Amino acid sequence: MPNASAPAPGDRVAYAAAFLKNTGQFTGSGPQRRGTFVKVWESNSDFGRVKWDDFEANAPALALHWGEDYVTDAREHGQLVHIKNIAKVGSARFALTCAGA
Repeated sequence: MPNASAPAPGDRVAYAAAFLKNTGQFTGSGPQRRGTFVKVWESNSDFGRVKWDDFEANAPALALHWGEDYVTDAREHGQLVHIKNIAKVGSARFALTCAGA
């Protein structure tokens, strides 16, 4: 079943303001992170694939933590992110990030 709240493939996304607020990410790289939404994950429509702009900079740390298989999969298909934790850049859910939510 499709997830109605999912961005469309190709949309520019960022972490949603509510997610950043709830996880205490007011500064640092989280609020600045941007990527391109690839698709809703076939195995669970609550998750989607995002190709983050900063992926290659983070790949070595991801490989140490999750392994090379994870990095290879994420590089090819995008990283899995819960749909509720991302928002289309410029949307109301994103704009709260810019307003100091």
